[in-house]
Amino acid sequence: MNYGIIDLGSNSVRLEIFSYKDSVLKNIYSKRAVVGLASYVLPEGYLSDLGISSAIDVVKTFKDEAAAFELKKLYVIATATIRNARNQNEIINRINKACEVKVELLDEKSEALYGVRGVRSQTDFDHGVVLDIGGGSTEVTLIKEGKVLEAHSLPLGSLNSFITFVKEILPTSQEKERIQKAVFNALSFSKVTQMKFDHIYGIGGSLKAAKVLIESFNGKKITYLTRSNIKDLINKIDPSKKQTYLSIIRMIPERLHTILPGLIILDSIMNYFDIEKVFISQSGIREGYILDHIKTA
Repeated sequence: MNYGIIDLGSNSVRLEIFSYKDSVLKNIYSKRAVVGLASYVLPEGYLSDLGISSAIDVVKTFKDEAAAFELKKLYVIATATIRNARNQNEIINRINKACEVKVELLDEKSEALYGVRGVRSQTDFDHGVVLDIGGGSTEVTLIKEGKVLEAHSLPLGSLNSFITFVKEILPTSQEKERIQKAVFNALSFSKVTQMKFDHIYGIGGSLKAAKVLIESFNGKKITYLTRSNIKDLINKIDPSKKQTYLSIIRMIPERLHTILPGLIILDSIMNYFDIEKVFISQSGIREGYILDHIKTA
């Protein structure tokens, strides 16, 4: 049995196709389009008409591609950028009508819990932080003794941090400090309990990209990220050196402008919880969403 999901994220839109057999969910097709919906948000908080049209175009394309897999169900979900847009109802209604789909707008708690479900489908753990650094928000979920202690959505992601704080392509030292300060302010404003955790279980493109870049710089595969890895990588990304740009373009070209803001968010959160290790999960919100809906169908 095949299931599909289109995920309307703040930086990219993804199509994932899964087969489900004998209680095992397996990814059989994946496609990503960098749309940058967060960059279409107007100063007044509305997603522009061009942004809505861009979302419609990619959903139509992905829906056509998904049809080849004879799906039992195709889900369409939307997260931070559409959730926070002042015209969210207009956006969803226009996509639904133009594409003949039903977009589900995930609230902050649901987005976090689906992420936890996805990670747990791959890794069994009782204590730690599940972290998803997206383009428009960062989901921070605290797990203690196997239960969700807290789930928070910080209004900072790799793309909107770039848009808000960075003047050129890569942030200056002062701009890095502003992003870091914004992260700590968001953690404080959201009243995220500051307690000691040993591990982060990370999901999402920013963390996967960080792992790819660290492996590229070090010339070897790694099983997890460390706090020293992250700090060293932040220091190596030097906006004054051409080689920095060439290295990022070679490995993760679509994240040239967002990788450093994402790393600063990660480093700030690791410092906040005094965490030394980050394990990157291959399963996340989309897997968690599919598994939850299969179970309740």
